[in-house]
Amino acid sequence: MFNTDTPRRSLLKAAAALPLSGIALRGALAQGKAPTKVLDFLTLADVAKAESEAQLVFYCHENEAGTAAIMEGFEKDFPKIKTSYVRAQTGALYNKILSERAAGRFDVDVIQLSDIAPALDFQKKGGYETYVSPESDAYKPEYLSNPVGAYFWTGVTFCGIGYNTARVKAEEVPKTWKDLLDPRWRNTMSCKISSSGLQFVAWYTLRKLYGDEFWREFAKQRPHAFDSRVQLFDRLAKGDDKICSTADYGGYTLFRSRGAAIELVMPEDGLPATPMVVGAVSKAPHPEAAKLFVDWAMSSRGQAFYQANPNLIYGSLRSDAPPMATGARLREFKLLFPTDIPDYIASQPTFTKEWNGMLGL
Repeated sequence: MFNTDTPRRSLLKAAAALPLSGIALRGALAQGKAPTKVLDFLTLADVAKAESEAQLVFYCHENEAGTAAIMEGFEKDFPKIKTSYVRAQTGALYNKILSERAAGRFDVDVIQLSDIAPALDFQKKGGYETYVSPESDAYKPEYLSNPVGAYFWTGVTFCGIGYNTARVKAEEVPKTWKDLLDPRWRNTMSCKISSSGLQFVAWYTLRKLYGDEFWREFAKQRPHAFDSRVQLFDRLAKGDDKICSTADYGGYTLFRSRGAAIELVMPEDGLPATPMVVGAVSKAPHPEAAKLFVDWAMSSRGQAFYQANPNLIYGSLRSDAPPMATGARLREFKLLFPTDIPDYIASQPTFTKEWNGMLGL
């Protein structure tokens, strides 16, 4: 008798035995294999091959401690894969990888950016490896690339107004974004540099709310700009700055846990928010390790790590995500995302020019 059990039928049988449907099932069929379970999540990566590759190179926008934490979390689960990383703000990091690829260098496996604009541009340039994770069904389509398989939103960071409680009197505490324009904050307020994805989205969303005049008045405050959340909150905690105009929730949570005399104001108009975008890079030197990392980061296991690690505290977009380490869930905050993505992307040169001009760069 002839064997009518075709490879595709075998795959369907194997996939049916696992909790796959929709996007994940189509991805498994397209890649011609059924996923396997490793630890407590599913992967289409060849785990044995990933471990024989023995390395993972990660490019990340996060501060030094946060980037190191992500790699330590992954390496703890897969100790045979040694990790290394490069960290820089999103703008600088994206320019770096583009320059490397233009020169024929392909040294990175996975990249994490804090801005959807460069992620879309990188996808357009064919920079991502198409890989549809078995964990994809846990995310709404808007949190995945279109088409699926280039990148996903591994979490969200958002900011309010931070202030030093020892240097700001109760009656002086800003309650709205427009309160940042009070002359009392001149030369005593911090922000982030123009290569920060969060700073770009704050500029864009607040400009939509209040018009160009808001940022022209803000420039008169002569704010101090810094690269990372560590610098911003360290200065705020010490009282070197009274106010931080881009105080992200994770940084606030970390420094408050260390006893810093700081508080976070969440204006009623909303909080500028940007996704953390993760994807495996095309022509990666360690492609199976890259796939395995994407699955780990998308899984409940990886998302719990991103939400709970004190150097991260990113709100998860998984449909089954537990609360963050603070006990709060992402849906409890009024977040301001850009809604007109083409306009948002087109405005970046204007932002960079104006922001650098404000800082005298």
